[in-house]
Amino acid sequence: MLSLVKRVNLPKIVFWIALTLVVMNYTAGVFVYRNYARKLSSAKALCTIRFEDGSIFGKIVVEGFEGLKIHPVDYQIYFYDRRGNVLKMVSSSMFNRPEAEFVTSAWTGYEQKDWHTEGYSNVSVEWLWLKINLYIPLEVRFE
Repeated sequence: MLSLVKRVNLPKIVFWIALTLVVMNYTAGVFVYRNYARKLSSAKALCTIRFEDGSIFGKIVVEGFEGLKIHPVDYQIYFYDRRGNVLKMVSSSMFNRPEAEFVTSAWTGYEQKDWHTEGYSNVSVEWLWLKINLYIPLEVRFE
């Protein structure tokens, strides 16, 4: 009779252990994901551009991934006119370096400041078992 009672309680015990593990796994996942999202939101990419003698000198810096493994992949910078036409595009690979520099020729009429610029950098980020590929908008500053 005692073994029958043990058999009846064993499925209940297994159920409660499994349920406890599921709840603990979910809770741990929520905290890990929140921490991961907070770390990702602190990331930024900065592009400093200087015009000199008909050339464009630029420097891109990807930073802010505290505690994460970051692998910068590439960057792209677009110079647009008022109608949305691309006047100049600069892009290159970063080869896992957090900084990159470029020099390229400027287009005619760049002195008139009748244009705007924007860009982004593609990165691969790793933390614990999580890995994501994402793009970060470039904050463009002029010297």
